[in-house]
Amino acid sequence: MTLLLLFARLLLCAVFLVAGLAKLADLPGSRQAMRDFGVPNKLADFFGLLLPLAEIAVSVALVVPLTAWWGAVGALALLLIFVAGIGYNLAHGRTPDCHCFGQLHSAPAGWSTLIRNLALAAIAGLVVGFGRDSAGPSAMELLGRLTVTQRVELLVGALLLVVLVGEGGLLLQMMTQQGRLLLRIEALGEEWGQIFTFHICP
Repeated sequence: MTLLLLFARLLLCAVFLVAGLAKLADLPGSRQAMRDFGVPNKLADFFGLLLPLAEIAVSVALVVPLTAWWGAVGALALLLIFVAGIGYNLAHGRTPDCHCFGQLHSAPAGWSTLIRNLALAAIAGLVVGFGRDSAGPSAMELLGRLTVTQRVELLVGALLLVVLVGEGGLLLQMMTQQGRLLLRIEALGEEWGQIFTFHICP
């Protein structure tokens, strides 16, 4: 179980670190995303900077066993805020650009975005649920216990996981783009149908 908790923390750490740094590298986009999600203009600039800083702070806290539980609490709080914001906009028929990973990956917030944040919230909730004294060992401590063969196996497994996640993200993005293309083709077909009907039957 300690190994599972460590992997959960490292996954959350990687997600929040990449998201925070990517947003920080594109602050105008981050602030615009805040406005798109309904944050007032006066607060959008402030929260557009505060959010990536909070994400980076959470990622750092998750690494150190002493602060890992608090990092998981912060991750869970942020993810629940994301879920609430995305859910609210979806309920009102809006799909603003999530700007989740800055310019690395930015797409309209849809059901896939909501499900992804719910899954990450469940992982953060797992770490929180085990309590402050059971957040798992540090990565260096775990590596110190492993043999050379186990370290190689762990590295290969981590690389495979990265490849699988990357392929899954690309596949999801391709499916989303294909869906939009099909909707656009259908809309164009309806427009041409109306034009054709108008010319045939004036």
